[in-house]
Amino acid sequence: MTGDDVRSATFARPGFGKRGYAPDEVDDFLDRAAAELDARAAGRPPSMGPADVAQVVFRKPPVGKRGYAEADVDDFLDRLAAALGGGGAGGRGIELNGQPLQP
Repeated sequence: MTGDDVRSATFARPGFGKRGYAPDEVDDFLDRAAAELDARAAGRPPSMGPADVAQVVFRKPPVGKRGYAEADVDDFLDRLAAALGGGGAGGRGIELNGQPLQP
């Protein structure tokens, strides 16, 4: 997984009556993660790891607004944690059956 992969991630909106995660908070965290992956690709030491991903908590958007579908974000965060833990290091990305896994 690369910084560009993180920057290009998109998420569905939750179903009617559900609020999901606040998009601005998700986007801010993913901006940090993308910068981390870019820094690692440039040879700089890690400053973010899988524990940071596991510990992040997002608020709900205001009542009446829909954010990002929680399941979509959570699935992406699982892949991000694997990449930050070494599963996607070295520019190879995460693969499934020998094919790149896309967000």
